[in-house]
Amino acid sequence: MVDTLSLICVLPFACGVAALLCRRAGDLRWMLGIGSGTGVLLAAVACVGLPGAVGLGGLLRLDALARVLLAVVVVVGALSTAESFSHWRDELARGGATAALVGHGLPHVRAYFFWQQAFLGSLLLAALSGNLGLSWVAIELTTITSAVLVGFSGGARAVEAAWKYVVLCSVGLALALLTVILLYALSGGGGLHSLEWNSLRVAAATFPTGPAKLAYLFALVGFGTKSGLAPLHAWLPDAHSEAPAPVSALLSGVLLAIVLCTLVRVAGVTAVATGPAFPYHLLLGAGLVSVAVATPFLVLQDDLKRLLAYSSIEQIGLMAIGFGLHAPLAVAGAVLQLVVHALTKSGLFFAAGRLVHEMGGGQRLARLRGLGRRAPLLGAALLFGVFTLGGVPPFGMFFSEVAIVQGAIGASAGAGLLLLLMLSVIFAGLTFYVGRAVFGARRQGPHVHATATGLAILGLPAALSVVVGLWTPGVVAHAVSAAAALVVGGHAL
Repeated sequence: MVDTLSLICVLPFACGVAALLCRRAGDLRWMLGIGSGTGVLLAAVACVGLPGAVGLGGLLRLDALARVLLAVVVVVGALSTAESFSHWRDELARGGATAALVGHGLPHVRAYFFWQQAFLGSLLLAALSGNLGLSWVAIELTTITSAVLVGFSGGARAVEAAWKYVVLCSVGLALALLTVILLYALSGGGGLHSLEWNSLRVAAATFPTGPAKLAYLFALVGFGTKSGLAPLHAWLPDAHSEAPAPVSALLSGVLLAIVLCTLVRVAGVTAVATGPAFPYHLLLGAGLVSVAVATPFLVLQDDLKRLLAYSSIEQIGLMAIGFGLHAPLAVAGAVLQLVVHALTKSGLFFAAGRLVHEMGGGQRLARLRGLGRRAPLLGAALLFGVFTLGGVPPFGMFFSEVAIVQGAIGASAGAGLLLLLMLSVIFAGLTFYVGRAVFGARRQGPHVHATATGLAILGLPAALSVVVGLWTPGVVAHAVSAAAALVVGGHAL
């Protein structure tokens, strides 16, 4: 009998293969819709009814942190799949009658969904992995599948971004592989199960301090590159801005967080041997550098998708700060930040993709004026996203950022105030560019009417992030606190 966790991971791969066999667009829509719905249902059953479940012979484990990641992946993944149909409808409309002749017809769309579903399946494997070895394999698989999607348009800039992504992340993951090898050797070998997180944590009590520190340094550089921590982030702005908008939502909202959580798990293992100060202070420093590096680019950036990409660097830096502080309140803030960021950033990338298609003005915010009148839905989505990312109350990120900043001030008043200053500058930059696009003098162009599908896809992430902020359901509050307790205390929940 196939266990539930394995079925959750296998389902997207099966849907991707089935997508290649669909001969009509309607069949493709129905098949992927049923697949996404089934995946969400299975994930809900697992998160609520199967805490602590294992799968794939113990390689998959649904602990408290994995429950949060699973929920984020299936929700954003389902929204990404739904938005992909709108994306390709608009792409084919732009191509007109010549679209099929240049390879952008249904065969091209089928290939896109094969890779998109494979990327989603690899994200689920990485999120549910209870084993460092499997985590490395799954994260490497995300590079292969998402690199194809980054360069899917075939344009020169997209192909360049895809190659840059592959080269830099492959080098980083090669260093992360040294972490796997070192920790396997330090644990005494004994097979793949010795790399399970719980087994590594028990064995780490006997690790020599020097090799354990070296293993973490390799992980910080390797997984830090893939998670977009500065100064190892060079691939991220290009890849996120060139990928199709539904793919950018998965890259920014889901992939970065999963890889960061893998790094946090490695920090928890090595902290047993080195003491908590070494790994968590380095993670804290990397987070502060990431926010500092992102700040000027967010203040001076006019390209909408690159603006969102640099915002992801800032957000992943904030999460790293929260995890690096290693205090219950700050870690809980980082987990909540992870959830709200995934929802908010997916909605923002969906809005950016629709803006490029429907407004015909490209991605330059300076060329987009009067969105509030020409495209009220897109304008509202952009404004909502900026207010949420800026931590404006009462949206979800207000509470998560307050928790992280409070923890930073408690650790160092100067560092905490500097962080607060950078966040204020970032918010000012975001509101300036987006506010000018929404409320600026209207340029000539057609009025864009909202559709029921557009309202649902853009409104659902916004509604969920508001619910998390204004009224945190008990199940969400418990999930966040349990994940924080796992990170801080190291015990399975």
